[in-house]
Amino acid sequence: MIRKITLLYIVLFLFLIVGICTCNIFAQDTITTSTSTKNEFPDSITFYLEANSSAEIDEVIFRYRIDIISPVNVTSLVDTKFLSSPSIETKWKWDMHTSSSLPPGADIEYSWSIEDIVGNEVTTPWQTFEFNDNHYDWSSISEGNITLYWYRGGTAFAYELLQTATDSLHRLYDDTGAKLNQPVDIYIYASSADLREAFVYPQEWTGGAAFTAYGIVAIGVAPEDLAWGKRTITHELAHLVTYQMTSNPYSDIPTWLNEGLSMYAEGEPDISFKTSLENAVKDDELISVQTLSSNFPTDFEEAYLSYAESYSIVKFLIDRYGSEHILKLLNVFKEGSTYDRALEEVYGFDSLGLYNAWRVSLGLGPVIELSPTPESTPASNPQNGIFGCGAASGETSYIPLIAFGILGVALIPSIRKIIGRRRNKK
Repeated sequence: MIRKITLLYIVLFLFLIVGICTCNIFAQDTITTSTSTKNEFPDSITFYLEANSSAEIDEVIFRYRIDIISPVNVTSLVDTKFLSSPSIETKWKWDMHTSSSLPPGADIEYSWSIEDIVGNEVTTPWQTFEFNDNHYDWSSISEGNITLYWYRGGTAFAYELLQTATDSLHRLYDDTGAKLNQPVDIYIYASSADLREAFVYPQEWTGGAAFTAYGIVAIGVAPEDLAWGKRTITHELAHLVTYQMTSNPYSDIPTWLNEGLSMYAEGEPDISFKTSLENAVKDDELISVQTLSSNFPTDFEEAYLSYAESYSIVKFLIDRYGSEHILKLLNVFKEGSTYDRALEEVYGFDSLGLYNAWRVSLGLGPVIELSPTPESTPASNPQNGIFGCGAASGETSYIPLIAFGILGVALIPSIRKIIGRRRNKK
């Protein structure tokens, strides 16, 4: 009798286990999905979902995140609209005109979560969508951490630009110790006009852009404009190196250091920059290091001098104190240090001390006192003048895009590009 009762319990237990497992299997298999995307570069991306269930579907959540260099991995959620039914279709459109826009080649990861009224739910695997500029038939070549994309000009043209990029990285590493930590993509448009069509809100002078948090550079280079393209690639690529070396969640770096390193990577500046600096030294009308730590002036001549001074200051630090100190300075900024604190830790002087030491090297006397340094608190979102525009934000803005604006991801072409394009128009 006892054996029969024990056997009965075992049978009932097995039925219970099998029943639970069967219910779970049915619940997981109840909802089926189909997803797709529509790329309308540069204006929008639309994500589509079709889902079917044995019961009415009453909740759909769209999740997405962008592959950027960031200390935090943020996932955004969208509660999509649809009519409850066992079979539903819904979508979410990322409108770049009303929200933050994306550069060519940006990667977006996305997933859908669906639930019906009886509690069955399913989450689709994460998928990656690459926001490519599909107006052109791109070719690509790679070397090391760099992949270069182009659609006009032969392989020799593309290889020469790629070789310039890799050579500039070697020189920058030899001179400063700075290097790429993550891969970068370079998109070569056949003209500045083609490049501007890749942006939602382009500026008429835009000739190139460094999307530093994305590891992407986009430049308009015609095959006959190769010399200009080489210098521009070097300049913008150096911005990516600087960003990767110093990116942190607390502060950015002074503009004179960011632009000065890119100017230094290009090599000896042309005569117009030298003349601008020489005239300012002769008249003792230099812009202070403290002022150059913030946004460059919107006045063309003052902005031109700002770039010339930034190059001269960086060269002064490298020549006087060595490349190991520049590398240490970048590493200190990586820790989120303020401007003066970083300079004092590495060189033993603040922004005013740097300004005075640099002035003396130019044959000028030191100044006694300047207005307080603009970075008494950690640096905030850099505002943008005629030489750059930061990330836009709106009601549906993607959170990491706001973050990369704060971290200094900006479209900052060098003044040389502006001058070059103006000459081409004449």
